[in-house]
Amino acid sequence: MPNGSNYTNTPCDLGTVQVRDCEFQDELFTSGGADELVEGTILARDSVSLKLRLFVKGGSTNENGIPKVVLAHNVSISGAGDVAVRVINQGVVKKERLVIDADGDDSNIDKKVLDQLRDYKITAVNSKKLGRLDNPQPEPDES
Repeated sequence: MPNGSNYTNTPCDLGTVQVRDCEFQDELFTSGGADELVEGTILARDSVSLKLRLFVKGGSTNENGIPKVVLAHNVSISGAGDVAVRVINQGVVKKERLVIDADGDDSNIDKKVLDQLRDYKITAVNSKKLGRLDNPQPEPDES
């Protein structure tokens, strides 16, 4: 191996938010601008346009604070407007893979959010990764 080679570690995560009994539907999502949404992003339904929008924890604008569905795939949005998406509207999902877009992860998904999702037939369960598919970086030498 040549000295000074530039190797990169690319994570390979083949997991999904789905656990079982998921049902899907195609919807329109209204975007305010360019964005990258990840699978598991929680979405709300705008009470005026009836199109999907980002869920905002504590939000009170046109019901944006009521989680109704979960994004079933990654979506790359190039600008403002409506985008076709497929969402999970019922079933069991992994809590650790749910995402509040403003946070980028599940760190602020509390029992209230989980109860609200359950009201719409989406049950989130805790799951533990048992395997790791990417090559971990060696720990730095502390000597």
